[in-house]
Amino acid sequence: MINMNWKRWIGLLCGASLACLCATCAPVDDSAAGDKKGQSGPAVTDAQEPAPIDLPPAQLVASSQLQQRIELAIKNIRERDVLTSNSFWVIFHNIVGLGPTTTLLSTETGTRVNALDYICNGGAVRGMKFWPTAHGLEVQTGPTFVGQGHQDQFIAELAQWGMPADRKFLVDGTEYHYMDFVRNAQARSRITGATERQELSWTVLVVGQYVDTEASWKNQYGEQLRMEDLLRYELNEPMDKAACGGTHRLFDLCWVHYLHLKHGGKTTGIWKDVADNTVKYEQLARQYQNPDGSFSTSFFNGPGEERDKQLQINTTGHIFEFLSLALTDAELRQPWVESAANALAMMILDIQGAPMESGTLYHAAHGLIIYHARVFDPSQLGKNGLVFPLPPEARTAAAGQIIDKLPTPAPR
Repeated sequence: MINMNWKRWIGLLCGASLACLCATCAPVDDSAAGDKKGQSGPAVTDAQEPAPIDLPPAQLVASSQLQQRIELAIKNIRERDVLTSNSFWVIFHNIVGLGPTTTLLSTETGTRVNALDYICNGGAVRGMKFWPTAHGLEVQTGPTFVGQGHQDQFIAELAQWGMPADRKFLVDGTEYHYMDFVRNAQARSRITGATERQELSWTVLVVGQYVDTEASWKNQYGEQLRMEDLLRYELNEPMDKAACGGTHRLFDLCWVHYLHLKHGGKTTGIWKDVADNTVKYEQLARQYQNPDGSFSTSFFNGPGEERDKQLQINTTGHIFEFLSLALTDAELRQPWVESAANALAMMILDIQGAPMESGTLYHAAHGLIIYHARVFDPSQLGKNGLVFPLPPEARTAAAGQIIDKLPTPAPR
């Protein structure tokens, strides 16, 4: 439970007497898939509506209040228990949302264990399966909302928290390393000849981060690939068919573009196309933003103001996660972005401890954490020091303390 000083704290923020948040509910796990287009996980169909609390509308607030609201929303999410009996889908989303120091509550011992250590040390997780290939390690995809949902999703989300390339993974008693996943991702990736279309945005991120943003390699099918080929492949795919309205594709492409800039690259050629695509969807997010600061429940396809709380947090959280990375420091301080940050924090506070699908919940948390680290003080987020690439013109003094921990690219 959140410390009872919460009432006094939020009272200072909102000028209201509020009930304590009940944040002990675990994220939703293994329910039937939602029917809302673009949702990243199952809809909550049997959850009780939380008791109404006297929160003001999501409106623009002073900077100090916004910072405290974001911190309180993150605290609310941190205090939801994730169990060792939860699925792989829930557990790795917990890691991407809150960072590599987040913990699981053991259903066997009642004690807490580090979530990443539990996975790396070979702990049993429902829906998690790794196996060796001729080129490295593979991660099982599926079952839906139990295992990994997309090609290279798990390893890309670890990469966003600066996973060391030599981090050990114990698989069936044999020791492997994180780079075994990366090498397998390279070998498996292809853009022609596949019977099914591949999702390569997560692959782009890990190859760009751990190999080179201008990497060139031969896949296991004998096809010569360049990073430019994968980028073009992803840019040509329809955005509205991509996971979560295309927000993950946008995030990953932006991430690797900023890595390219950080390593001395220029925004020319394919990188200009990536940058133009990023700006296009930044503008669409703003164009379809709702009056309360939330983003469209139709993602980038047009206006949308559905009142389903899960859908609202899903769409606003995913779009905000993309924007928190993509926008410059100056843009993050514009009123429309502050209004979105405030709306997302307020939505999380408003649901209190109600069950929420893990992809929805933790991508919202990730966006708020990135925003907080760039706009306010990253040290207040505890030991979960963020590692994320930013273009040189977007660095702040605070963020500059943490962004130089990315792995050095291999020599070209």
